[in-house]
Amino acid sequence: MDDYLHSPVGEGFFLPGEWEPHRRCWVQWPSRTDRWRDLMPQAYTEAAEVIRTIAEYEPVVVVVREEDAAQARFACGRNKNVEFLELPIDDCWARDTAPMYVSNGEDAVAGIAWQFNGWGNSVHGFARDAALAGKILHHERTKSFPADMVLEGGAISADGYGTVLATEECLLNEDRNPELTRPEIEERLALFLGARKVIWLGGGLAADPTQGQVSRVAVFAGRGRVLVSEVSDPDDLDRATLADNRAHLESAVTARGESLTITSVPLPQNPQIGFDGTRLASNYLDFYVANGAVIVPSYGDPNDGIAASIIGAVYSDRKVIQVPTPVLAKGGGAIRRLTQPEPALPSGGG
Repeated sequence: MDDYLHSPVGEGFFLPGEWEPHRRCWVQWPSRTDRWRDLMPQAYTEAAEVIRTIAEYEPVVVVVREEDAAQARFACGRNKNVEFLELPIDDCWARDTAPMYVSNGEDAVAGIAWQFNGWGNSVHGFARDAALAGKILHHERTKSFPADMVLEGGAISADGYGTVLATEECLLNEDRNPELTRPEIEERLALFLGARKVIWLGGGLAADPTQGQVSRVAVFAGRGRVLVSEVSDPDDLDRATLADNRAHLESAVTARGESLTITSVPLPQNPQIGFDGTRLASNYLDFYVANGAVIVPSYGDPNDGIAASIIGAVYSDRKVIQVPTPVLAKGGGAIRRLTQPEPALPSGGG
């Protein structure tokens, strides 16, 4: 009972859908030179374009290392809707390392500082990113809930009504929380996010360096609506996994007992290749839903326009804008992974 009373849900907080109004967007500036190599200038350019585009629709806070701040300000240009917060970071994936913001739907927003272990210890040197959520919440004087579980923002998708999507490959991975059982993980999702139903999918993309994050293969796009990645090539390594995920969703119901409307979004037609010559987990679900717009990645691929059109039809009340992100993709992500939304309050306060 004590755990419940002092949890976000016990204090009236829940995780809203990403399409609900935002106070602002948090972004981290590309920082890891050993990841970006000689394409660091291009990573700066793409990140700055994403930031400037989002800033047309909502304020953006860019978290940047002190030594990179001048360069980031120059790249983003003078913009009253963009501010910079200098803090130590390891790289730019705010979706996984910035606070996950929850709201009580009335007069308060709080932040969850989940544990971060470098995507199952798959990278070296992540201590600054692991400490970042707590530092941001302390700096902003935002109510903070430290969580005793490893979880990245990209590992879940929520509908704002008590239903959460996740994959077994990611959340049940022994490199994340080996000491926790599935029911114990579900309990934490309930206490911290308000999840009354977890829809478990099998896995993510084969090339995913984050070990199967759900946001590359399935995301909520409104109450009862899910966008899923799809591949048409019968010989593609991801075909069986994506078909199985869709079958699970077709038979699932939400926390409110409602069936799901499922819309397929194709993966890029041509394989996207990383720094080491291996295939990337590039996809079009790696978008950001801003106030009044959806910012969708493009890769110079024949499916760019098709994917944007499908996503735009689902978010018919918003403008669809595509931003090229081929270099960000080489670093491990695109627009969703670069960003973390902070919800607005009904009163308009923060």
